Amino acid sequence: MLFMDLYIALLLKEIARSSKRLMRLGAQGQLVNLHASLAVVVLVSIAGLVLLSPPYEARAATASNSLSQDRKTGGQGNPVASPALKFSVHVRGQKLPDEIKAQMEASVQLGKDEDTSAPTTLGQLRRRANDEARTLIKVLRSQAYFSGRIEPVITEEQGGSFDLTYVVTLGTRTMIESFAIIYPDHPSDEASLPSDAKVLGLVPHRAARAQRIIDLTNDALVWLQNHGHPSPRFDKRDVIVDLSKATADITLAINAGAPKYFGALVIKNEAHDHTAPDTSPNYIQSLATFKTGELYDKRKADATVAALRDSNLFDQVTISLVDASDTVDEERRHEVTPELQMTEAKSRSVGLGARWSSDEGAGVTGFWEHRNLFGRAERLRFDLSVAQITQSGTATFTKPHFLRADQSLVANLAYAHEDTDAYNEDSLKAGTALSRALSPTIQVSGGISFEIYRTEDSAGSHAYRLFGVPLTFRYNGSDNLLDPTEGSRLSAALTPYVGKSDGAATAFSRFEAGGSTYYSFGKSPVVTLAFRGRYGLMLAKDTTDVPGSLRFYAGGGGSIRGYGYQLVGPLDAANDPVGGRSVLEGSTELRYRVTETIGIVAFVDGGNAYSTATPKPGKGLQWGAGIGLRYYTPIGPVRADIAMPLNRRPGIDDPFQVYFSLGQAF
Repeated sequence: MLFMDLYIALLLKEIARSSKRLMRLGAQGQLVNLHASLAVVVLVSIAGLVLLSPPYEARAATASNSLSQDRKTGGQGNPVASPALKFSVHVRGQKLPDEIKAQMEASVQLGKDEDTSAPTTLGQLRRRANDEARTLIKVLRSQAYFSGRIEPVITEEQGGSFDLTYVVTLGTRTMIESFAIIYPDHPSDEASLPSDAKVLGLVPHRAARAQRIIDLTNDALVWLQNHGHPSPRFDKRDVIVDLSKATADITLAINAGAPKYFGALVIKNEAHDHTAPDTSPNYIQSLATFKTGELYDKRKADATVAALRDSNLFDQVTISLVDASDTVDEERRHEVTPELQMTEAKSRSVGLGARWSSDEGAGVTGFWEHRNLFGRAERLRFDLSVAQITQSGTATFTKPHFLRADQSLVANLAYAHEDTDAYNEDSLKAGTALSRALSPTIQVSGGISFEIYRTEDSAGSHAYRLFGVPLTFRYNGSDNLLDPTEGSRLSAALTPYVGKSDGAATAFSRFEAGGSTYYSFGKSPVVTLAFRGRYGLMLAKDTTDVPGSLRFYAGGGGSIRGYGYQLVGPLDAANDPVGGRSVLEGSTELRYRVTETIGIVAFVDGGNAYSTATPKPGKGLQWGAGIGLRYYTPIGPVRADIAMPLNRRPGIDDPFQVYFSLGQAF
């Protein structure tokens, strides 16, 4: 009815105006125009009254709504969305560091929207760009540019698209003026606690980056944990920035708690089969790197857990702290009781392996091991190897923590029979040594050995009884034992021998060194470039003064691929190897991992063995090259290589050799 009232008011006004016009036309004698104007006024009045009567008013509203809806749906009944605006987004600024630019580009959301939420008008784009600029300012502040500015600039490009550029003005970078540390709970040792961040490694005038401030906060908490406060709590952090000086004053508040000392160690050891555990509590106690009554140090607690895990005696090792603050014993209120929870692993294990190559034939290996023979991680291991050219058995006993924590006593007994083109030999060896870990990656050892050999070669039959003093050095900085992709390895062994050769006194020294290094490229990694080298020499009067298995040989799957086993080096009249007094080898491999389980390899090997006391590369090197396939398993890659000699010797070398084994070639 509201429309009806408005229309009547407007109609009355129009009738009044039309009446004046009709009177003017009548006075002028224009009857035709008078009749026409009168007819129009009457028809409009009647139509308006009919249409705006209540029944038709509802219909008019419905028709109007229908017309409006048709405009929105295009007359098809389906909504028609406005097309998204075409635009590109860039971040630019004078002397803008790549790191900050990358952070901003990652934070920009415009241009990454779904079509349904993308701006459809220039006004929407401008509003959202302004909003996003305020968000990007946070990136500048996190990088200590508190006076920086970001201005979104929109320009129209050819074709009707737009370019949105966030123009960044860095401003002056804010530096840390002071970093104070306070302790609202005022522990008894507050005077000895750090009052600023210098002890945490903060140097003057460093940028007040958000991550640096967070890292210093975490470092402060760790420092307290390592100096008698097991459970410090972050309270608050105030950062006051003076824009006029571009400096920041930071105050960090930490509730350190009362200083604590190590209480008596509590050991909770459970066997894997819920029987009585095998490991001696005294041995577990000996691995603890802290003593009762010492000021609490989290580093020592973590080192104890690491030592127990490295013993390979336990499936699980954790340590928890029990605060004795509520105890009635006054002397224990300043203690935390460390509780070790452990589950013993199975102490016995067996293993089997296999290998095959066209030069050495097939072979199988197996072992049995007991890792906790007497309850103090003593290890007894038996190894057996049966192949076409070599059969051997070895027993090894290892006593860890012998006389000192980083030292082991190793004793072994080994028998071997070898029937190769170079010699036929039986040997019996017994020895003992002390092995010491100088660091997590470096290990040295020294000992004595007694060795008996009976060797038959092209020069006849020989008998040897030798005493040796083996000295070894090993460095392993690689990332994986069977499939290294980064790092390097180095080993060296020197053994002086004295004894008898065919009943006559003999003495000689044997030195051998080897190393490898690995470089990886791409993600996962995809490509690994590996290098290997080997160098050996013998200070002996003659080659026959040395047992056949102690001489130097080259050729085969672990040496120069493409050549027969031990066939690179001095040969006799029948083209059988006789061994040398020195050796030099090198290898290069390019490893490409195609998928998670499949890899391909291309390689080149080279080297030679020499009858001289030192290698003579000028006398020639033998080269081999080939390709390989790797199938990666959880325990290491399965290796299959095929190689050919590049300078093949007629009547000596086969056209190619094939090798299968577990693990990379080096």
